[in-house]
Amino acid sequence: MRRPLLLLACLAGACATLPRADLGVAPPELARWRDGVNWQDAGKEAAQLLSGYLQVNTANPPGNETLGAKYLAGLLDKAGISSEIVEFAPGRGSLIARLKGNGGQKPLCLLSHLDVVPADAKNWAQPPFSGLIDDHGTIWGRGALDMKGMGLIETLTLVWLKRLNVPLQRDVILLAVADEEVDNRGMQFIVEKYWPQIDCSHVVNEGGMGIRDAMTPGQTIFAISVAEKGLLWLKMIAHGKAGHGSTPIPGRAPDRLLDALAKVRARHPEAIWHPSTRETLAQVGHGVGGVTGYVLTRPLLQDWLAEGQLMKNPGTRAAMIDTVNVTGFGGAEEPNVVPAEVWAQLDCRLLPGHKPADLLAQLVQIVDDPNIRFEVLYQAEANASSWDDPFYRALARHAVAGKPDAVVGPVLSPGFTDSLRLRPLGVRAYGFVPFATTQDETGGMHGENERVSSDNVRDGLKVLFSAVVDVAALPGQ
Repeated sequence: MRRPLLLLACLAGACATLPRADLGVAPPELARWRDGVNWQDAGKEAAQLLSGYLQVNTANPPGNETLGAKYLAGLLDKAGISSEIVEFAPGRGSLIARLKGNGGQKPLCLLSHLDVVPADAKNWAQPPFSGLIDDHGTIWGRGALDMKGMGLIETLTLVWLKRLNVPLQRDVILLAVADEEVDNRGMQFIVEKYWPQIDCSHVVNEGGMGIRDAMTPGQTIFAISVAEKGLLWLKMIAHGKAGHGSTPIPGRAPDRLLDALAKVRARHPEAIWHPSTRETLAQVGHGVGGVTGYVLTRPLLQDWLAEGQLMKNPGTRAAMIDTVNVTGFGGAEEPNVVPAEVWAQLDCRLLPGHKPADLLAQLVQIVDDPNIRFEVLYQAEANASSWDDPFYRALARHAVAGKPDAVVGPVLSPGFTDSLRLRPLGVRAYGFVPFATTQDETGGMHGENERVSSDNVRDGLKVLFSAVVDVAALPGQ
């Protein structure tokens, strides 16, 4: 069907409509626990404690995550909560803490990572490890969003459960792990040595968050990551005869590498919809209404939209195709010497259901050069969790509670987190930092001027605590 005819058919009512999400209601008998917290005072406390946490330099490399683990352990100890710090190497510690429930359900885990990426102070408006709270209530520091802010409100969720003596039908476990930003050795160590004792059914971790004005002015979209793309990290290595740089000679390694990269960059992978993408677009559509809402709530018109806007946006495009991204080069030493071997580093991300071996075979076929070989650095398949789940719904409904201009929906994350290791163990993992940020603020993650507002820390603590109460507190007590 031609596109104009498709549009006419849909306008005539031929397109099925995706429904508005049913997030359920919070158990009314548990409201007293949320009402038992003075959220203004709790927010002020959280802001000050996050400021202190951001002053603990856990930049990785080298990490020194034990310092961060000790800071959180100190907060727990003051509340009467015991914890354990386990190290996979000296100074590379992870924190485990537990509030016991009655064992009626498997534990719920609150997961964060202690390490942060490095920061160059000369490019920041405020020192990156100052934890400065400015006159506007903005808290500055590396890790404010990724992900010490989340780790702090997870810690305080345990603290408030303890302060209020909330009876629990399941254990609530705090995990703050080392080395997420580089090699994931902290989570690997936890899984190998401690998982039988943890064995949680659900985890909340980093992933999605709220973005203001993401698609339409005035609307905040809270994205909860329910799936993560797989990954295939490669070296593409070209071979040729070494020689002097003064005379260009065809067939040498650098030219072969450039030709191979040109072939790879010319690929046009098919756009594939993950169900979470359709679901979230539909919820955005229900929120905005009008013509935009009509388009976003109908799958056939979503397809039409994908051919235009979605595939032109790097973020949405990355959630719809297998990506191959060049991240670096190596091999040359002197400007007047053509080396016999040069290489490019490739970061490939795969949609759920796509296997790293298949993409590698596809790249070999595309390049079609016996003087190019590929070395696999790391690989892992994509995985996902169902969002038809009580914990997902609890996170979602509290994210938008009292916010008429906000919507929430599941997303496929182009990146990967420690959740990728947990889902194969049977864990339902959701990535959600309950802050509502601007696109400029999110640019601080792994970038310059990372920061978070005190209001976000207060509201995020309320959202997370409320969701945990909904699924972990013992009803009727």
